[in-house]
Amino acid sequence: MTLKLLRTKLYIPPMRLDCVRRSRLVNMLESGKGHKLTLISAPAGFGKTTLLSEWIHQYQQTRRVCWVSLDERDNQQPVFWAYVVAAIQTIHEAFGEDILSALRSPQPPPVTPLVYDLINEINESCDPFSLVLDDYQVIESPEVNATVAEFVEYLPSQVNLVIASRTDPSWSVSHLRASGDLVELRASDLRFTPEEVTGFLNEVMKLALTEEDIEILDSRTEGWIAGLQLAAISLKGRDTRSFIQAFSGSHRYILDYLVEEVLDHQPAEVRSFLLGTSILERLCAGLCDVVLDRDNSQDLLVELDTENLFIIPLDDIRHWYRYHHLFGELLRSQLSFQQPELARLYHQRASDWYDEQGYIEDSINHAFAAEDFERAARLVKKYARDMLHQSKYSLLSSWIEALPNELVTTRAWLCVYQSWTRHWAGLREEGERYLEVAERLADEHQTAGPEDNSSGEAETLSMQDAELLPGYIATVRAHYAVINEEVKRAVEQSQYALKILPKDDFFTRGTAGVALGAAYWAMGDVRGAEDAFAECASNALAGGFNYRASSALVYLGIQQVKQARLRAAEQTYKRALSLSEGPGGKRYPNAGYPLSKLAELSCEWNQLDEAHSYAVSGVELCQQLGHVDLIAEAYAALARVQLARREFIELENTLISADKIRNETKLDPWIGVWLDECWLQSWFLRGKFAEVQRWVRSSDLLVDGEFSFHHDLEHLNLARVLVAQVVQNQPGSDADIAYKLLERLYEAAEKAGWTNHVIQVLILKGQLRYLLGERADGLADLSTALRLAEPGGYIRIFVDHGSLMEDMLRSVPAAGETANYRQNLLSAFKKTGQIKPGSQLIEPLTRRELEVLRLLNTHLSTPEIAQELYISVNTVRSHIKNIYGKLNVNRRIAAVQRAEELGLLARKNI
Repeated sequence: MTLKLLRTKLYIPPMRLDCVRRSRLVNMLESGKGHKLTLISAPAGFGKTTLLSEWIHQYQQTRRVCWVSLDERDNQQPVFWAYVVAAIQTIHEAFGEDILSALRSPQPPPVTPLVYDLINEINESCDPFSLVLDDYQVIESPEVNATVAEFVEYLPSQVNLVIASRTDPSWSVSHLRASGDLVELRASDLRFTPEEVTGFLNEVMKLALTEEDIEILDSRTEGWIAGLQLAAISLKGRDTRSFIQAFSGSHRYILDYLVEEVLDHQPAEVRSFLLGTSILERLCAGLCDVVLDRDNSQDLLVELDTENLFIIPLDDIRHWYRYHHLFGELLRSQLSFQQPELARLYHQRASDWYDEQGYIEDSINHAFAAEDFERAARLVKKYARDMLHQSKYSLLSSWIEALPNELVTTRAWLCVYQSWTRHWAGLREEGERYLEVAERLADEHQTAGPEDNSSGEAETLSMQDAELLPGYIATVRAHYAVINEEVKRAVEQSQYALKILPKDDFFTRGTAGVALGAAYWAMGDVRGAEDAFAECASNALAGGFNYRASSALVYLGIQQVKQARLRAAEQTYKRALSLSEGPGGKRYPNAGYPLSKLAELSCEWNQLDEAHSYAVSGVELCQQLGHVDLIAEAYAALARVQLARREFIELENTLISADKIRNETKLDPWIGVWLDECWLQSWFLRGKFAEVQRWVRSSDLLVDGEFSFHHDLEHLNLARVLVAQVVQNQPGSDADIAYKLLERLYEAAEKAGWTNHVIQVLILKGQLRYLLGERADGLADLSTALRLAEPGGYIRIFVDHGSLMEDMLRSVPAAGETANYRQNLLSAFKKTGQIKPGSQLIEPLTRRELEVLRLLNTHLSTPEIAQELYISVNTVRSHIKNIYGKLNVNRRIAAVQRAEELGLLARKNI
């Protein structure tokens, strides 16, 4: 089900020989060749497409032109740009093969880099040409519009983009207008002049109207070409005078009136053909014959073309046509009003024809248009497994969600697919219910036997389906069990699925294997988890499912990180990334997951620029993929990088976005723990201890509470808070309680083989004992942590603990490799600024300056601040100037933001 392109959309409509020549407008279009953008913007029926056709055919010897006729489905980024590349290939045959291959892949990479590649290839290899995008008004996608705007911005000089649209693009063209890079044709330009009206009515339409009649029609249509054409068709064989006298009103009423007039005066056969085929976006004789159950559609299409009855050929051999959009809309309106049952029948027949021809989306869309949900359900079920294999969860989900619930719940497979896609999208509340319904339907089928359909199952389960279904149900149920923290059930269901699924169903077995690995993770069995994920990746690769293998390898890499095997994890993540890339290194959306994990490793190694690049790309791609857990994990990775870079404003925005997801749906439990860790570290650095205490109260964690590996030993976050309270010497801090919790955490992490957590616990223990005067014991803990961390090259895990850790590192005894490692860490401290309240000020703020600073964080004006502090306005201004100098800022809002970063505004709460 890779992207299938319709060549007819790339066909330049031929110029009609019997049309009014519009030389003045053609010359305007020709003048646009030296500009970036030519915009033809006017309502329906103003002759935009006809004008473009005349221009192209008049100047085809001097300017190469390629064309795309857009429709609603082009609102998908890969589809839109695939057509653009394919259009350019009609004039530059070898152009963009790698780009088109990437766009047509089952999991297309992000489009923006491909657009840059497209621009570069045009610049390097193309002779001058024009690219026409017709009917651009159908493009409503913000993402597509954004990339088109960027395409125009960097368009090479040898290209002229021509956009024909009923409305202006959503992106601004004002800067192009100001720079002289825009040629515009509006409705006022496109309206027929009196001379053109005369030529059209009398010469093209051969009506022999008087000057007075022409003036009446001209004044009432205001040069609107579609209105004139409808009027001219209606006038043939009519009493001219009485018709023209009755012809009045706005465009909307003119259309209603004229369509009836046009249809009423067509032969019955033509009228029936027009109405019946109006449901089709594209017409060919074979399709029309099937839809209308006739055998002479080709003759009628030629007749309509000859009669200039709003039909446009889409290829040179007159095989494919389409109606003028406005005319088609009006015909559909008439059909729906006059014969709604026939409209549904025609949609059903069209759905069958498209299904036979392999046009899946057209087939399913017509089934829904017919309100034939039985047909739609059958087609969705038919193609659902392929959709899953290609990670087209979102499209599959949209189809299933559009089906009536009572229909879904009488079909076992649709219930399974609905549960599966809802898990992916985060709509997880009713996932188990759909699986239970599927089981009941399967049981009823087995009880009744294949000949009895009393269960209501519209399509009885075949013997193969009956055997497959339990394995699929168990696979999806295992993933819900992981989310719902039912670890034992997750193991049982995933193992059951692996036992009964066919050996060659590599994709579903791989999906079950991921759930099994997650269950071992939740039990603290790091080796079991690693083995499960490795086997999952191996099986997925055997079946050619690189996407499934890539995600399994990322999960495997996470287990390696838990064992402090960071170098091995890097290789695993890079292998996962390579499986998520297409020709030329183009990245598919599933590349976002390994990129996010590579960001975390680079961050730990203090390679912050590289980490930031990985993290930003990871978020963008995971958002395109649409899996809520992976989006949240990508946010967590970006937050860690922003924390290390001390980008507190950006960090807070990232964490808020992640929290929105975890508040709306159940996520993998460990993700929330990672997000909480970032919040806590941010609050520690900025001195926001009131926020820390609020977190402690809301977390419900108890120092003597049971540990959870499923929650990634979340008590480690509580331990961080308790140690921070001792470090800050806060009231109520209790070093003994903190130490006992750390001892328990150390034992749990060591037993699980989570060396990464062992290192973190040792660092906290060492700091605590060091502060309590047990310096030798504290340095011994740190020495052990260094020995465990050195093979993985950890840096941030130490540096993030600030000046206390730097002091301890200078004092810890070390030899050999550990000594070199310690020196590298101390060098990292010099490169990494430590932020704590007031530590980075050029000069400390005075008490009065702190008072002024806090009032700057209010709505008060300078005179009002002076009044509040009982000092003069000049004195306040002097203090503000000093504050700006010490904070190294030059604006009030920047001063407040900088003060928040340094914790100065939170001091009164400590």
